[in-house]
Amino acid sequence: MSITVDEPGVLFPFGVPDPEAPVRVFCLPYAGGGAGLYRAWSRRAVPGVEFVPVQLPGRENRLHEPPERDFDTLVERLARAMAPWTGGRYALFGHSMGGLLAHELAHRLHELTGRPADLLAVSACAAPDVERPAWRIHDLPREEFVAEVRRLNGTPQEVFEDEDLLDLCLPRIRADFSVLASYRNRQRTPLAVPVTALCGTRDPQVPTWSVETWRAHTTGDFRLHLVDDDHFFIHRHEQAVFTHITDALHEELT
Repeated sequence: MSITVDEPGVLFPFGVPDPEAPVRVFCLPYAGGGAGLYRAWSRRAVPGVEFVPVQLPGRENRLHEPPERDFDTLVERLARAMAPWTGGRYALFGHSMGGLLAHELAHRLHELTGRPADLLAVSACAAPDVERPAWRIHDLPREEFVAEVRRLNGTPQEVFEDEDLLDLCLPRIRADFSVLASYRNRQRTPLAVPVTALCGTRDPQVPTWSVETWRAHTTGDFRLHLVDDDHFFIHRHEQAVFTHITDALHEELT
């Protein structure tokens, strides 16, 4: 299967990365989410740091495109599109599914460009070698799938109250869970990149021990931060997440 290279204006919906930025942080969304999750981050003035939301196919400004359903295909497509923008220093961040994407992109971008990331930051994301049976829901019948998505508590209630909106959103959400179900961890040398991990202490899908296991996937520094909330703590503790990322970056860059 051929891999297309996405246009920068589509991949980065809130502005093409600044070529003069000392370090760029590429931000990946959770399953069913889009780059809009990080729109406010892209507008924040942080000395020396530019936050760059990455849009996946099939959502928001890319709603007309079919979503990808295979993890490796999606990573390869993203890596080839992002590689030209990693000429300077860069970092990767992702929440939940976005954390897994960020990890695989850290490996693949280094392979493609020879330039390692300065930081990998993940939140609400178990380490790559942790089994994820609870995420294998992509092939459930509609009503069962909707019930599972509702239980995860990451989709706005108004989506479930509007059948037309639900019909619009479900294919994208189902495709993302297909992406998760297709993920296979590969044994390889740990990243020589510092890792900052955040975990919700009341997250039933991603327990603390599964996030602590990220320690084995880096030969660099490892930092773990606990947040007193559930899986989608990023919505209610956005500032804390943002601060942990910027603090880790400043430690690595000074």
